[in-house]
Amino acid sequence: MRRLTSVVSLLLLCAGGCSDDSKTAVDAPARAVNPERPTASEILMKMGAAYAECETYSDTGTVTTTLTSSDGIHKSVKPFATSFVRNGSFRFQFSESGIPGSLYVVWTDGKSVLTWWDLNQEKESENSLGLALAGATGVSGGSAHTIPALLIPAEVGGRPLTDIRNPTRGADATIDDTHCFVIIGSYADHPITLWIEKQTYLIRRIDSTSTFDDFKSEDTTVYSASFDAKIDPDELAFGIP
Repeated sequence: MRRLTSVVSLLLLCAGGCSDDSKTAVDAPARAVNPERPTASEILMKMGAAYAECETYSDTGTVTTTLTSSDGIHKSVKPFATSFVRNGSFRFQFSESGIPGSLYVVWTDGKSVLTWWDLNQEKESENSLGLALAGATGVSGGSAHTIPALLIPAEVGGRPLTDIRNPTRGADATIDDTHCFVIIGSYADHPITLWIEKQTYLIRRIDSTSTFDDFKSEDTTVYSASFDAKIDPDELAFGIP
């Protein structure tokens, strides 16, 4: 079942990176966001700019995946954490709750790129940060790709969330007393809903559903995140023996 979850995530990433959709947020004409009633495309463009222009970023969160098939319902929870400074320092890690040996770390100081996976207990060098994150994307439920693709799109390939197709606004919502825009659309030909903080344009939650012939996958990703806050150097250390 864990292999099935990884395969599904990888297939969705490839579909997103290779699709040639024409109606995406980044195709909208560049213009100032209407502060009274911005469109869904304007909100996505503003969100993309916030991530691409921030000097630092950090988050913690979880990806909860529910697989439903004739064999029943299987749920997995994958906590993750990201630390980023635009001088080149970056660290991402995730694990799967209740699964020993699932810790995966991707790290760079802007020069070297290293990974660690408890599964093989080895520190490995990678040619690029993009390749290192690609190796973690499927098994992390996509969290290794979602935010890094917005922070450093030149280094991390694949389709970013700004490329949601046919985005529309849902009813505004509140998450933990934070007012959010709600954007509904299609990503890699599957339904997706984003909750985006109105004040900061940080992503707070992502819901996505993928339906196949013999099973359905539902992912809920939640974030506690911040832009431009001071990041402790210890959070950027590789941190693996």
